[in-house]
Amino acid sequence: MSEHSAGFPFRSMGEWAAFLEEQGQLRRNQREMDLKSDFGYVAKRIADVGGPAIIHENLAGYPGWRTFSEGLTTPQRQAWAAGVSAKNLVPSIAKVLGSGKVVKPEVVPDGPCKEVKVFGDDIDLTDLPIPYSGMYENPPYISAGISVINDLNSDWYNIAIRRFELKGKRKITEFIQMNQHEGLIFRNYVWAKKPMPIAIVIGADPLFYLLSLSPAPNDFSEWDYWGAFTGEPLQVVRCETNDLLVPATAEIVIEGIIDPDERELEGPFSEFPGYYSGCYYTPIVQVKAVTMRRNPLYYYLYMGREPSEGHNMGHLMISANILDQVRALVPAVKDVNVISTWAFTTAVSVDKKALRTGLVEKVAMAMKGVKAGMGVKNLLVFDDSVDIRNLNEMLWAFSVKFQPARDITVFQKTISTPLDPSIPSLGHGPGASSYGIFDCTEPGPPYDEPYRRQIALPPVSEKAVEIVKELGLL
Repeated sequence: MSEHSAGFPFRSMGEWAAFLEEQGQLRRNQREMDLKSDFGYVAKRIADVGGPAIIHENLAGYPGWRTFSEGLTTPQRQAWAAGVSAKNLVPSIAKVLGSGKVVKPEVVPDGPCKEVKVFGDDIDLTDLPIPYSGMYENPPYISAGISVINDLNSDWYNIAIRRFELKGKRKITEFIQMNQHEGLIFRNYVWAKKPMPIAIVIGADPLFYLLSLSPAPNDFSEWDYWGAFTGEPLQVVRCETNDLLVPATAEIVIEGIIDPDERELEGPFSEFPGYYSGCYYTPIVQVKAVTMRRNPLYYYLYMGREPSEGHNMGHLMISANILDQVRALVPAVKDVNVISTWAFTTAVSVDKKALRTGLVEKVAMAMKGVKAGMGVKNLLVFDDSVDIRNLNEMLWAFSVKFQPARDITVFQKTISTPLDPSIPSLGHGPGASSYGIFDCTEPGPPYDEPYRRQIALPPVSEKAVEIVKELGLL
């Protein structure tokens, strides 16, 4: 790599890749890769086994280009990217999010993302090596593009990974959900009948990617957290064709505008619930400029059935944001773990000493009252004697502490996402889901007969502990 690895904070994707290589957490592939048939399978297998990040250096039809992926697939790599301990990853990130500390970005006059500039008729997005994820996608999608937009009526910036389907040399479409921040901001432009400027960042530093998946409260710019984690401001530069700001060290930046009224059919895409999405009439991005480094890394995120790098990143950041936002309303909440599909199924740990009638219901209502918890469909609540990152412990508690006739509560017509393939069967309209709460806590006194029994655990001797240590099991 041309960039030196200096450790946290990582100020570019190149620095991040160099660091991972030094740690033995990155591999380079010299075998030729076909964009349509090879990338998805390799990325999925790496995620399945928790393998290393990878740089593909031989792309069929795209000489000189390289792609990078799987940098944030494992908890250890996520912890390095955020500068926190991997042991208590979610609580550590939630602590920073809840600290109240924010650092606004610093505008600088120039940056590496401006080394090459292309405008107007010279733009050809088909020159970018855009891999396919699913076998039924055609044309391909930019899957790791971070949308950067600014509210029409305030200084609120929103950054978020979105899907962008390639439609032509200077045209892509963006799937915008109106109940998300992207939709709230775009709505103001639609009402004002004004085009919305947009910048799409492909290949930023790893912390910027994590924060782009952070469901922050309304009117909060996610990149203000960057300085809270690093202790220094994020350096940004102004775009060439609009006033938007983007990370100065980005690999590639696509600048454009979205007309408030124009739409084009897009889809299907192998979306995060693990099914292909339907086809939607979506807003069109008319591309005005592309700027990039001289030898950029193209960043690729596989999306489809979990696990994947995108899922693992999203699960981490949604868990941390739920913990921060819900704990502010219900202090008895001690930990959160998004188990599956970007919060569809989420486990919460509550303080066993604080358990009382109505606590689980209070947690459930708080979950739907915060931005980060809007997408939760199945909420499993455990007391803190259960490790909610240990599937065996959760299944055991679900089996012996949960009683269906007593411990299920279901709410109809709550907000989720139209991408959930189970929603149409309800008949409530796009994005209108149901919400199930599964109380897996152990009832307190007065106990009925089963809860007078003690949990069956073996005795612990000093000798047994020493043996376990010698076997490398502790």
